[in-house]
Amino acid sequence: MNSGGRKWKQVMCENTKLLLVCVAIGLVSACITAWFLYQNKTEYWKVQAHRTFRQALEDELRKRNEKDIYFHSDGYVDASVAESNDREKRPITVSIESEHGIKKIVIPYERHIHNIERASYLRGLRSVMLNKYPLRADSLNLVWEGLLAKMGYPGKTAVRVSVTDWQEHETYTYSDDSFYVAKSDSLVSYYLGYRCEFGVTGYTYFPLWKVYSLMDILWLCILVVSCFCLPLIQNYVVRGCHRFFFNRTSMVAERKVSVVVTDKSGSCIYQLEDDLFFDTSLRELKNTNGRVILSPMSAKLLRGFLDAKDCRLSNDEIMELLWPDGTGTSEKVHTNIKRLREYLSQNTDWTIENERLAYQLKKGHFIEEKSELQGLTV
Repeated sequence: MNSGGRKWKQVMCENTKLLLVCVAIGLVSACITAWFLYQNKTEYWKVQAHRTFRQALEDELRKRNEKDIYFHSDGYVDASVAESNDREKRPITVSIESEHGIKKIVIPYERHIHNIERASYLRGLRSVMLNKYPLRADSLNLVWEGLLAKMGYPGKTAVRVSVTDWQEHETYTYSDDSFYVAKSDSLVSYYLGYRCEFGVTGYTYFPLWKVYSLMDILWLCILVVSCFCLPLIQNYVVRGCHRFFFNRTSMVAERKVSVVVTDKSGSCIYQLEDDLFFDTSLRELKNTNGRVILSPMSAKLLRGFLDAKDCRLSNDEIMELLWPDGTGTSEKVHTNIKRLREYLSQNTDWTIENERLAYQLKKGHFIEEKSELQGLTV
């Protein structure tokens, strides 16, 4: 494979790697953004669902307030004792007399504190009312869904109604959408009745494809696609920085390297500046600051730069120049470039800059827009 083919293959390999990295960055960024967006949206809708669930429950209870029932209660609950239990988060003990006799019932603190009614006589009224007109999970869920639909709620809901009998056995009924319950978390639970024997639990479920709006999906796609443009953006940023920070403070150096002496053997003298000369036969680089004798390999490499267009050589071109037998490696190229830099730094301000897959001989402390190599044979 020739040098051009190898160079093209290396460039394509690097571009492919850079593109894959940018794609990975885009996908990771989009996933993280989507996750935070999902969490933010679901948290908002959970707050709305929590508020409307209680409103739906109160609407259902209000319908039963219109029913005529007979209710009579004796005794009262000591308010100071109730407040003390609330502060210490202790269970509540109540006594109930029925045809089965007097029974003391211990109500867990979580049920007591989440009872819709605070007053004991209202709790007793709810017990009588809900025994005669029980809550229906489907009806409550329909009212809840109707309230959420007006707000554009994107998820699913389900309702569970539990009833604890006199022997402390609990039975459950679910709404028609109960198959979502296994996928969802319990949102909120409320209790009703003197014994907190009626429990109502609301569930929410947010399908991923319904939480995001079309605008959200569009912005996530733009985020991924924009990462494909990172290499192009990088090039523009680098060029802009060079122009802004260097071109305004440094003058542009367009140097002409001339061959001032030559002979039949092919030896010649290059004039890099007014007082800087390179003698290929003596391997000598001299100016008013002194003279430096280069090694044969460094002299050959320097001449190669001076003969090349724009004083620029690729890795492959350097290996073909110094090791035509094919024994050249990138490590050898790097070593010889470093050695030539050391020679140049002894009495000149010229240097060799590392570009992508190439090196260029340049006048130090200047930005070269284009170095023109012109040979004048004498």
